[in-house]
Amino acid sequence: MNPMLLLKSLVPGLLPLVIFVGADALFGETIGLLVGIGVGIVEFAWVLIKDKKADPFVAADTILLAIAGGLSFVLHDAIFFKLKPAIIEFVLAAAMGGMLVLPPAYLKGYIGRQLRGIAIPDSAMPQMKRSLSLMLAVLAAHVALTAYAAVALSTAAWGFVSGGLLYILFGVFAVGQFASAKLKAKRLSSGASGEEMLPLIDEAGTVIGTAPRSECHKGPGKLHPVVHLQVIDGRGGMYLQKRSAIKDLLPGKWDSAVGGHVSAGEDLETALSRELREELGVTKLALESSGAAIEPILRYRWDSELESELVFSFIVTYGGPFAPDGVEVEEGRFWSLAEIGASLGKGVFTPNFEHEYGLLQAAAAAAKARVAAETALEATTTGSSATAEPKRRR
Repeated sequence: MNPMLLLKSLVPGLLPLVIFVGADALFGETIGLLVGIGVGIVEFAWVLIKDKKADPFVAADTILLAIAGGLSFVLHDAIFFKLKPAIIEFVLAAAMGGMLVLPPAYLKGYIGRQLRGIAIPDSAMPQMKRSLSLMLAVLAAHVALTAYAAVALSTAAWGFVSGGLLYILFGVFAVGQFASAKLKAKRLSSGASGEEMLPLIDEAGTVIGTAPRSECHKGPGKLHPVVHLQVIDGRGGMYLQKRSAIKDLLPGKWDSAVGGHVSAGEDLETALSRELREELGVTKLALESSGAAIEPILRYRWDSELESELVFSFIVTYGGPFAPDGVEVEEGRFWSLAEIGASLGKGVFTPNFEHEYGLLQAAAAAAKARVAAETALEATTTGSSATAEPKRRR
């Protein structure tokens, strides 16, 4: 998992500390501490009501902040002023350490809730914990350096160590993680022959091996993961791409807006972002800046004469702009649902798209029927209560 994405998922739990730092800088230590603890209490209560479970990460962050604040009032002197950045970072490090000692299921569930729409596979958990451990190590090292600078170095040196050095350390960490992930992905995806390698998985999506792309396309049997993204405009239109004439599979057919293989070493999120950028010229930043959110909708197995795929399908409401690459994608446009319906079964679309579109229609119909049944049941219950009331009055 991208370490910056991991850090982003931890931010909600660190909100009391973040608020304290800002309020402390603007209004002073006392108000900053009161505001930070207050935010922690409110956030803890809100999560408890919304998710019906306590968030120990928020609780630990708030308690540690209160302890550090108490020490600040007791030991308010020049040395403690210099130690305060180290104490704040110690609170942050302790909260991150708590995430590491909690059961893996909690860490997975917590990050999954914060990164809505992104499924966290079990296979990603070891890497996630390694990234969190490395971030904790960087933070712990900076805490030690800041404490040493506070008592043994000049004020100027302490200012650099307590401030700018932290950004440098995290910058080096981020670059190192990025370079390591790229090298690993390149090594895994290329294999010994230089051909793209695909992960082989079981029905549950667990990786059980790897195989060259050509081997996966020699017939059904070697199940491998792919990602699809359905793009809608919120007004009844669905964006489809026309496969390039040079494609080795189903050239010239209209297909889902985005579709592609997950390479060995990739997670679903990375593969989807890559395919979206490569095929439609849309970056994750462009989606986020427009307020669009990618949500998972389907997972199904697709067997054809050429391959066996486990399809992870997502959906997003986004009106563009798009920039199809012109090599793999000949063109793209929004289709109305009526247009799609009129063209089904006529060789216009890929068989996989027609299958998935049918699954989407069935899911939509089931949801509509469920809402209708719930509405009818509510009306019946309300009517029965209204009829029974006069009888009780007699």
